[in-house]
Amino acid sequence: MFKKSRKMVAVLISVFLLVGILAACDGGSSDDIVIGVLVPTSGTEAYYGTDMMQSYDLAVSEINEAGGVLGKKLKLFQADDGCDPNMASTAASRIVAEGVDFVVGGYCSGATIPAMQQFYDANLLFLLSGANSTRITEQGFQQSFMINSPGSHAVLTLIDLLKYVGAQNVALIHQADEYTENLSDLCQAGLPPAGFNIVAVEVMEKGAADVSAIVTSIQNSGADFVYWCGYHADGSNVIRQLRRGGFEGHIAVGDGSASPELITAAGPEGEGVFVTSPPFVEFAVGGEAFVSAYRAHHKMAADDDSFPGAYATLAYDTIYLLKAAIEKAGSFETAAVRNAVQSIEFQGLSGLIKFTADREPALSNFIILQIENGAFKKITP
Repeated sequence: MFKKSRKMVAVLISVFLLVGILAACDGGSSDDIVIGVLVPTSGTEAYYGTDMMQSYDLAVSEINEAGGVLGKKLKLFQADDGCDPNMASTAASRIVAEGVDFVVGGYCSGATIPAMQQFYDANLLFLLSGANSTRITEQGFQQSFMINSPGSHAVLTLIDLLKYVGAQNVALIHQADEYTENLSDLCQAGLPPAGFNIVAVEVMEKGAADVSAIVTSIQNSGADFVYWCGYHADGSNVIRQLRRGGFEGHIAVGDGSASPELITAAGPEGEGVFVTSPPFVEFAVGGEAFVSAYRAHHKMAADDDSFPGAYATLAYDTIYLLKAAIEKAGSFETAAVRNAVQSIEFQGLSGLIKFTADREPALSNFIILQIENGAFKKITP
């Protein structure tokens, strides 16, 4: 179960911890293996990017303390993409200019895709911990691998949830960006063949305060289930207005809203809301030890429940998967490590990771959560 996180505490902790991490990332030896990190550490999705960065830092620290990889130490170089395509292009340029050996990161798909060409042109292996639009692998970059399950896996999880609650008529809400629209499109393609009706598809402008028109449209559609395909910053507002507008059906949100901040911001109206979620560490085998190590490494107060978050397991696994691939290849050379990743079977906190030919996870890591008494609990349909 999760306690409600305190937003201000989370923001302050993020700032102080990242300053420490980034300071630790400077001054490495020329013999270090440098890993570029593309994540949002500013803007509305900074919580996720901070959590990913802190998880990478923990993994790198553990690996270095154990002797490194093939005799070399790892070093991180982070650039902020702000979950914004233009910022991401600039951040990618900084990472390439730094002369990194590999790249990890990618939270917002819309910010990740513009960076991928630069990493490909620089012959860099890119392991994506969070971004999961199927449009990522459609780009065809053979050196980019998705660690998080794609939206197509989210649809399968959603089908299980719809059967579990006995819903039939689904309304979708997205925000017309790479991640949210892709998830909506996948739902429109995948739900009807499974026997469910798409009765409404609504588009919400990012940051819109008033979504009453969307609420009215959904009420008139006959929907008994609403699936929010966007991020938590706007998702909480949608949940509140749906409930206050009289919607009595089920509400679920996608993995982009899988944050304790959703609980805090949605308030009482969030009770009962479901999440098709990435593998939260508290529900993972070995999760308790990870949380303890994470909090100790970042010197978090005992009563601070702001981190780790939804993408901690995936980020942590990404670094260890890279280590395993380098050791399997016996080399730091891009092509050799890329081939090792393609054929790897890696057991991480998030589950068994292996890849399809198009570099997406072969196995789904999605779980279903529900908000109950101000905390997440895991649901097994």
